[in-house]
Amino acid sequence: MIKWLRILLTGLIVSFFYFPVTFTFFPVSNTKNLLGAVGIVCMGWVLLKKKEFRLPKELLVLLLLSSVVSIVALFSIVYNQTPDTSYVSYIVSAIIWLSGAFAVCCCIWWTHGRVDVPLVVNYLAGVCVFQCVVAMGIQYVPAIQIFVDTIVEQGQVLLKDLNRIYGFGASLDVGGSRFAAALVAISFLMVQKPEDRGGISQFWLVLAFVVITIIGNMIARTTLVGVGVGLAYVILSELYRLVANKRDSEYRSPIAAWAGVLLIIVPLAVILYHTNEPFHELMRFGFEGFFSFFEEGEFGTSSTDKLETMIVWPEELRTWVIGDGYFENQRNDANYIGEATREGFYMGTDIGYLRFIFYFGVIGLLAISAVMVYAGVISVKSFPKYAHIFMMGVLCNFIIWLKVSTDLFPFLSIFACAAFLSQDTQYLENHL
Repeated sequence: MIKWLRILLTGLIVSFFYFPVTFTFFPVSNTKNLLGAVGIVCMGWVLLKKKEFRLPKELLVLLLLSSVVSIVALFSIVYNQTPDTSYVSYIVSAIIWLSGAFAVCCCIWWTHGRVDVPLVVNYLAGVCVFQCVVAMGIQYVPAIQIFVDTIVEQGQVLLKDLNRIYGFGASLDVGGSRFAAALVAISFLMVQKPEDRGGISQFWLVLAFVVITIIGNMIARTTLVGVGVGLAYVILSELYRLVANKRDSEYRSPIAAWAGVLLIIVPLAVILYHTNEPFHELMRFGFEGFFSFFEEGEFGTSSTDKLETMIVWPEELRTWVIGDGYFENQRNDANYIGEATREGFYMGTDIGYLRFIFYFGVIGLLAISAVMVYAGVISVKSFPKYAHIFMMGVLCNFIIWLKVSTDLFPFLSIFACAAFLSQDTQYLENHL
């Protein structure tokens, strides 16, 4: 019983990190920042016990790259004389994410006596399914909506105005991007041998994948990035085994698990689609592109149509190199001279790559890209057996930037910290 309570508590902490919330009874800070503070204490305690007051070289390099992003952002706003400090504090944000991830990994170790990739993925899968269940509860059970809205502030007024559902901190593209990252990790474990899955059931992995796919897309269609990359990986892995005749007595194809899950989920989804109006509308929103394709013969959504109008290229070489110093809408600058964008962000675009270029140019874009790539490299080097998870995570990040500017550093930072903790197994067994 105590073991399960510790698992549930650890899962809640993972959720507070991966999907941060601000409690109405403690509006001073969100859970990400609070975990960041706890993580710094944990890191200091570990270093004190080890009597090694130095951080791993890889972590220092990652922080150095993050500081470059802040320096380039600072130079851009000073050079352009703008007040937009959106990415000037990026190094601070990186430190908070990493220290929060360290606290999460310590909690996982405290509960299980180890921290490894399958464990982390299992927690992420469980947290994402929890968010989806809560989102459905908020949609259909007034008591749950009242409870969540009473204790958590997450911009519910805006979400309701946009007619979007939300979980316990999971909403819009930020939530969708993190669903996407979890999905590619789940897809990798799905096609591994039991020993490489950490004993996690294929049925659970497939069930989690399907639930996150359906409800996650209702929350944010950015989830589709992870669905596409994850399914492609599963299909290509199975085809490779078939063509290369890679037979392994310990490996079991996930086809049976997929058949079992779909046999349950598909009829239920079809019944709800035809009998429940709110579910009907949510399904049409989440999978609008597919409904459009089958009904009109063309794949398209209101988001992709709007995105096409947001392709705006810089007209000056200076902007390409160091940007205009605006990430948010220039209307926020009282000293701005010129015609400001009426809606949306600077230059009326929400496309991640363009927002970065307009803010701090190609130099800044390369700097922040280097942070994402190196965060993945750290995990690849530490967990080579699971390298494809981190490669797909980085790939999802760059695909998502075609739509929005949110990044997957929180996802990558958990594995980066897990890599550092897993290198000192004997010490942790004696001190954590």
